[in-house]
Amino acid sequence: MKRVLTTAAVLGITLLGSANVSAQETSEMANKSPVQFGVLGGVSFPISTASNLLKTGWNAGAFLNFGIANWPFGIRVDGQWNQFNFKSTQLNGVHFRDIHGTADAVFNVGSGKAVKFYLLGGVGVYNLNATGNNVSSNSVTKFGLNGGAGFKFNVGSLSPFVEARYHYVFSGDGFSDGNGNNAKFQMIPVSVGISF
Repeated sequence: MKRVLTTAAVLGITLLGSANVSAQETSEMANKSPVQFGVLGGVSFPISTASNLLKTGWNAGAFLNFGIANWPFGIRVDGQWNQFNFKSTQLNGVHFRDIHGTADAVFNVGSGKAVKFYLLGGVGVYNLNATGNNVSSNSVTKFGLNGGAGFKFNVGSLSPFVEARYHYVFSGDGFSDGNGNNAKFQMIPVSVGISF
């Protein structure tokens, strides 16, 4: 009888503890706003023909994330700055910069509480320009597509994350490879950030 009572007590404490943890997780999710603000920054890799002209650069940005707790879908609106140096020594002091705004659908995969994997993709408007000493502005604005994936870590009301995204800009004749040929501007920014 003593063994049965001990087992029942241990089982009861375990159930109460797990119910308390579950209630706490539910409460934290319920307390999260349907609109989250975030900031990010990292390294940007030019790819394809852009990698022949540009060195690895950096990125920084901010975003708004719209979504309801425990729903797998959301919408994210980003503004980001990417900057690169040219490989050519003739262009020392000249930078190539991209300022863009994107609107993306976000799909959270799985039901992990501490770590969530997500996919995102959408459309954007990209302003491309070379800036620096003795450079006349030749800014062009083009449409583009992007897609990527990341991991989000839930730490109370904060959500640190790491992600990588592929951007393809329909640059047309707005981006030349230096030989007079049209180069498609493509890049992969890898960023870390936090949303709250």
